[in-house]
Amino acid sequence: GTIGTATSNDEAPTLAGYEREPEPTVGSISLPAANRNNATFAFQADPGELLMVTFGFTSCPDICPTTLADMRIAFNQLGARADQVDLAWVSIDPERDSAEATTSYVEAFVPDGIALRTDDAEQLFIAADAFGVTYIIQENDAGETEVAHTPNVFVVDDTGSVILTWSFGVPAGDMASDLTILLDRQEIAP
Repeated sequence: GTIGTATSNDEAPTLAGYEREPEPTVGSISLPAANRNNATFAFQADPGELLMVTFGFTSCPDICPTTLADMRIAFNQLGARADQVDLAWVSIDPERDSAEATTSYVEAFVPDGIALRTDDAEQLFIAADAFGVTYIIQENDAGETEVAHTPNVFVVDDTGSVILTWSFGVPAGDMASDLTILLDRQEIAP
């Protein structure tokens, strides 16, 4: 790809993720956190902070572990500023992902990550739909469960808006630089 030239401000850093217009609003939506005694967790970052959100399932063969590993690397690259970013992971396969499995899966990658899981199918659908995430769980001819899902990672700010979306495969270094840019923006904002 060619390097885009910013006409208005040559200093403007380029984000690897993409911004959506209008920004989806998810702050009013919440799910139970399996590793927080099922306390209700709303999709909204703490003041001045950011929240990374992704949806998946613990038996996911490739996408979810890759994404979580990249998110962990991005955290490490943020250094001290990692304290300003939280990670929430939502299971789209609660029938097979117990609270314990979901918790240990998330915490294996990010020890203080938030493991979200609900047995309420409608509640899960509403949460996923707010982010624009789709998922299908079905049995194939061999009787095996197959799951397909949107593998994006979302960055939510302290107003509960999805301010950035990363497609699957965005390198960890790009995640870290995007988070740094977004944190800088929040500090500059009035």
